[in-house]
Amino acid sequence: MADTVYRYMKVQNRPYSVNDIVSSLHNEYGKVAVQKAIDRLVNDGKIFEKVYGKQKVYCVVQDLNRDVEELMRIDKELQSHANEVESQYQALENEIKKQEAFLASIKSSITIEEAKQQKAALEEDVNVLTLKLDGLMEASGTEDLSERKRKADRAFSDYSREYAKRKRLCTEIIDCILEHYPGTKTELYEEIGMEVKIVK
Repeated sequence: MADTVYRYMKVQNRPYSVNDIVSSLHNEYGKVAVQKAIDRLVNDGKIFEKVYGKQKVYCVVQDLNRDVEELMRIDKELQSHANEVESQYQALENEIKKQEAFLASIKSSITIEEAKQQKAALEEDVNVLTLKLDGLMEASGTEDLSERKRKADRAFSDYSREYAKRKRLCTEIIDCILEHYPGTKTELYEEIGMEVKIVK
């Protein structure tokens, strides 16, 4: 009986009251029997007793012969595990805050029904303004500006080609005259009253 209690407390390695031990052993042993086993273990120095007011708590006496390096290794493992648990806790807290913020934003936004109503109102405004614009253009005789621009671009292209053709002819005639002219090109321009003007 005492061996059973001792093995259980050593494996669990945490403080227990008599009632805790009885319950943990699934009530296989009565409270009186468990108390006697504990008293024997206390006398044998395998567990020790702590009194908190009217409550008595029992703990297993730790094995002091255990290798120090082994204890340090266990301590590091426990610390690493504690750090991992803390990290997971912080991650969960951050996720909870993010979800709470998301929930708050959803609550503050408009509902689907309200969005449909706003869409319908905006579409009605667009229709009214479109009719108003069509009426103004019809009343003022406004033509299609895009077509007007295309016409202007075509006319500009035609004029540019014609200008280039005439400029080339004029240059060829002047070069032909300059072959037998005794003066410079500038003197020729002055003599015939020609003014040089660059058209961009």
